[in-house]
Amino acid sequence: MLASNTVFAQDSTRYEVYDAIHLKDGQILKGTILSYDSQLGGISFKDIYGRVYNFSRADYSFFKEKQSFEIKTKNKKTVNERKDSGIRYSLGINAFYLQGLEKIENDNLNTRKVTRGMGIGLTGTIGKYFTRSHFLGASAEIGTAASSSLYNIGVRYNFEYDDKKSNVAKYIPIELKYQHMSLENPGIGDTVVYSNGTGITNYYPKTQFSTMYLSIGHGFGFIMKHGGSFNIELSYQRHFTLSQKFYNLKPQDAVGYNPKFPQVNGFRLGFSFSF
Repeated sequence: MLASNTVFAQDSTRYEVYDAIHLKDGQILKGTILSYDSQLGGISFKDIYGRVYNFSRADYSFFKEKQSFEIKTKNKKTVNERKDSGIRYSLGINAFYLQGLEKIENDNLNTRKVTRGMGIGLTGTIGKYFTRSHFLGASAEIGTAASSSLYNIGVRYNFEYDDKKSNVAKYIPIELKYQHMSLENPGIGDTVVYSNGTGITNYYPKTQFSTMYLSIGHGFGFIMKHGGSFNIELSYQRHFTLSQKFYNLKPQDAVGYNPKFPQVNGFRLGFSFSF
């Protein structure tokens, strides 16, 4: 699709200098004083439209030479055309934070376990516009970091709601996805035997999840000349656990270690290019 653009006008201010006559009926004429009779006060005056007047002293209150007048002008602003049909591709990078709380009885809240992770992900989307306001597509992501790893796949819907009179699009992204991820659990004390005694160190087991999640957020798309955009968005994720299992547990700690994490919450900050 060939890109085009639209021009919108915006107000700006400049100043122009004219001679001015303030008439007694309240009018102010702008133009040029052609001649002035200093004895009788008569003025020959040419206004900005080329009309010539001859005023007696009784016709005006006062006159002023080289008076500045504020002039409102229109500056033309180019608004790039937005892609509103056909296939769109997006590639981006995300920063994410995920946290799950153990489901536990109220009288045991002080012992509640937390699993969490944060990291960086790469994401890709392919989909189709159904008018500029509605986009539907498939999306996938893979992410990794020291405390977490994940991959997901699902559907994505964008609703664009701004008036399309600027080069910044505003939209609401909604995703429904399946995700596989591992998050880090709290440390467990481990007794270590040294040549001169023993000590306690912590190690960190992990929880591996399969979830379905729903996310909703807000984004800004900065429209480029070729019709694509650079996008920034922040979204909230609500994960519903399908299955979970633990790993990196030492045998002596595996017995009885079974915290339940039915839900995981997450936040994601994303940057992407669409074309």
